[in-house]
Amino acid sequence: MTSLFSRHSRCGWLVAVLACPFATGCGAGDDGGVKTYKVAAPDDKVKPDDKKAGGGDAPPPADTGAAKVRLLGAIIPAGGGSSFFVKFVGPIDKVTAAEKDFDAFLSSIRVPGEGNKPVSWTVPAGWKEAPARQMRVVTLQKEDGSAPDMYISDPFAGGLLSNVNRWRKGDVGIAEVTEAELPESIKEVTLGTLKAHRVDLRGPGGKGGMGGPFMK
Repeated sequence: MTSLFSRHSRCGWLVAVLACPFATGCGAGDDGGVKTYKVAAPDDKVKPDDKKAGGGDAPPPADTGAAKVRLLGAIIPAGGGSSFFVKFVGPIDKVTAAEKDFDAFLSSIRVPGEGNKPVSWTVPAGWKEAPARQMRVVTLQKEDGSAPDMYISDPFAGGLLSNVNRWRKGDVGIAEVTEAELPESIKEVTLGTLKAHRVDLRGPGGKGGMGGPFMK
């Protein structure tokens, strides 16, 4: 009997030892209750609508079409239905800084010119005549290079409205106007005894002129 009891006791201790590790996982916690475990939920994916405006992946703001280019020009009758074109176009700040030079140049132009020339002019202080170019009577350049060129074109045909609209669309990138709206873009000036029209346009910039007097 003693031997049988001893064997049963040893088996009981062995079962208790083996069962102990499995029992500890369900034991009472420090607060006396059953232990519980929290599993962190994965972060929700950021939806496109949740991104702040101007964030890293946000598209850049659209071009507002703000004025960047200014054109000062003049259309001077040359007779026979044609006109001389005076043109000075470039970044607004550079053209505006030299506006007085343009007006001095424009006011000096005479058609017909002195000495039996078709047209004559006076070069403003700080400017010089550049080498001859096709379809231009003269091209003037700022001596210090701080301004775009300004020039007088050869005579070309075409009405006032069509030529102003070419400049509006091709050079400064703004909409064409009607005959009734034309006075908004031009101003009548007197050159000696001749009536001409000064043009002042501003816009975001076009794709360039369309040949002849509309070349940059």
